[in-house]
Amino acid sequence: MGFIKRAGLYCFRQRLKTMILFLVLTLIAVCMLTAIAIRDAANETTADMRTAIGGKIILEIDTEGHMGSAQEYEWGTASVYNGDQITQEIVDAIQKVDGVTGYNVEEAAGYYGAGVNFKYLPTPYGLSYTPYGESSSYTVTLSSEKCKAFLSGKYNLVDGRHITPDDEYACLISKELADYNQLAVGDKAQMYSLDSDSVAEFTIVGIFDGTKGASKEAYTASDIPGNLGYIDYASLRDIFKDMFDEDFYQYLTIFVEDPAGVKNVYDKISALPELQGKTLKLTIDTDEYDDVSSPLESLRQLVRTAIVIVSVVSALILTLLLTIWIRGRKKEIGILLSIGTGKENVLLQMFTETFAVAMLSFAAAIPFGNLTAKKAGAYLASQAAEGAASLHVQMDAVYFVHFYLIGILLITVSVVASAWTVLCLKPKDILTKMS
Repeated sequence: MGFIKRAGLYCFRQRLKTMILFLVLTLIAVCMLTAIAIRDAANETTADMRTAIGGKIILEIDTEGHMGSAQEYEWGTASVYNGDQITQEIVDAIQKVDGVTGYNVEEAAGYYGAGVNFKYLPTPYGLSYTPYGESSSYTVTLSSEKCKAFLSGKYNLVDGRHITPDDEYACLISKELADYNQLAVGDKAQMYSLDSDSVAEFTIVGIFDGTKGASKEAYTASDIPGNLGYIDYASLRDIFKDMFDEDFYQYLTIFVEDPAGVKNVYDKISALPELQGKTLKLTIDTDEYDDVSSPLESLRQLVRTAIVIVSVVSALILTLLLTIWIRGRKKEIGILLSIGTGKENVLLQMFTETFAVAMLSFAAAIPFGNLTAKKAGAYLASQAAEGAASLHVQMDAVYFVHFYLIGILLITVSVVASAWTVLCLKPKDILTKMS
């Protein structure tokens, strides 16, 4: 009688033991499936973030020691920077560097405007320091899509489009502000600037959400996230044309495809002839990627540790269970050995018994493991990092290969360990002890 037939007959004869083994292996499989699924999802999410966020290199003017004497303007007095500017020639050279995926200008609070034909979300104090009431700050940008808040997922465009480098007098406002004033994409927003003592009219090209509304700590309109917005860089240059040269930038964000390769790209940009001898500062900025990926890396480490612990504990539990049962089969094993059945054949029988039940357990565990992994992944991700609750858990072919390999290894180790003490005995010794 072959070991496969003996294994089948034993499983059928010992239904209670088979059912207990099935339940134990199913529980182990669910735990293992959950851990592996979360690990793979965290790996995939981190890789996606590397592509989506990328690395950044900041090029900016060096104001230290390069500010001239104060000059009078219509809107007031200010010192003028007399060092080198970031010219379009420099920008074009940077764009040609291998590894650079694009650039953007983003100046937070670069423009302050009071609402002329609309009102800002009110503060508890109702401050008014312009003819039209409070003014709120706007981020000035070439491309709002490449701004930090949108890249990180803090803000999301819900209507219209983003500001592009070709825009003039375009703006983005929050959904809160739009709803408060019944504004829509295509409407005009008139703003008064105290700095230029002028009214500018902007077209609302997009509306975004992600703001949180007013708080008790809001002293000015700018302290309310819903009042913050974005305007294009060309309009700022036009409003303050006495200070700006259209060919110059003071701050440039350079995007690199992979944060891991940002140092190599930095070295290439530093060596550009267009930057040599210029009063400009070049720095590496991976803070955004680090802020988002660090919690996920901690989650990955946690899950890897969990996989090891689950594997070890599962092996111990399974080995203990099989050891207890195998000790009760000494007579059966002794008879098999005494009639000439090889120890390898007996071991294969035990492995087949366990493996057959395991295959059924693994199949039964898949839907439960998938559900558990999604629930546990969402919870762990939300605890690890803000905005990471969307951890995508998906079971593919590679994933199942990993799972089954671990399962087979676990079963093999447990069967060998549990049967070793019995198989090391001679048939005569086994039968003598049973007599």
